[in-house]
Amino acid sequence: MSRPGYMFLVCPDAELLHGQIDSVLSAPGNSGFEKRVYWADDDLPPAFWDDLTLQTLFGSSKAVVLRRAHKLKAAQWDSLDKAVSSLSDSSVLFLCLEGQWQRKKPAIPAVVKRRKCWTFAEKKKWVWQSPGLDDKTISGFVNNWARETGISFDNRVQPALCKALPRDARAARLELDKMELAAGDGKKLKAEHLESIAFTGEMDFFEFMDIMSQGGDPVTLWQRVLTNHTEKDSMFFPLAASITREARALWMILNGEESEVKMPPFVRKKKMALAQRLGPARVARIFDLVLEAELGIKSGARKPEQALELLVASLGALFAPQRPARR
Repeated sequence: MSRPGYMFLVCPDAELLHGQIDSVLSAPGNSGFEKRVYWADDDLPPAFWDDLTLQTLFGSSKAVVLRRAHKLKAAQWDSLDKAVSSLSDSSVLFLCLEGQWQRKKPAIPAVVKRRKCWTFAEKKKWVWQSPGLDDKTISGFVNNWARETGISFDNRVQPALCKALPRDARAARLELDKMELAAGDGKKLKAEHLESIAFTGEMDFFEFMDIMSQGGDPVTLWQRVLTNHTEKDSMFFPLAASITREARALWMILNGEESEVKMPPFVRKKKMALAQRLGPARVARIFDLVLEAELGIKSGARKPEQALELLVASLGALFAPQRPARR
């Protein structure tokens, strides 16, 4: 099977992008690729262009992945148009267009559609598109997992699992890993196994943190908090761990250690802006709020759902923009 010289991957879900790239690179006849990842949020370095056009010394192959390529400017697409026409035989380029789909239509910028590399890729069928996980695609995602792992389902368990899983592929895979362990040697998933899925509903922890820290819709936030009262497992401890990691990253940024914070450049930029807005005193206060909430549960003074509500309310006030003092 001949591999494409380059591919457009149109999907807002990073985990699904990784899966498609790995599927292409592991196809029969393809082997030994060294993956090199670049981000379109930053200026593309000379190494990116070298990886596209220069042969390697020892004949190895390079898989060059450009994440968030939908952020590229017109001039950069002009350069890419020229570069793919002289793409090295040892390189394959993956251009990831990661914008959110609108009205079930793929997010393909107009500046891309005008380029020769796009029209040629469409003609050669070098375009892969997926809206990510939603109520329609989650079933196929679960069925693929079941085939790969040899898991079978008890009566009516498959649709219940599809409904319970988060609509984020990375979070969903973590839950499916738990399901595989729960199924055990019998490789059969039963209804009671689904009780171990810790986080139900459509909002994952990344979205939860983003709404809380960036001043998103408070109604959506509190709906998720109040829904947790009816769930078997409290979301408090996973959320507390996420908040602590967030605070640690913000503290490192404030202390000049942003290069040690392992996250994509566009996420790091958002965190740097948040860290500067909060300042050292409020970032330090995040650790205190989490500790106070945990102590309240462990001492028996509060139930987990009470601690969760108090923590979210306190963090909401902490993250809120500060009003200038009246004179």
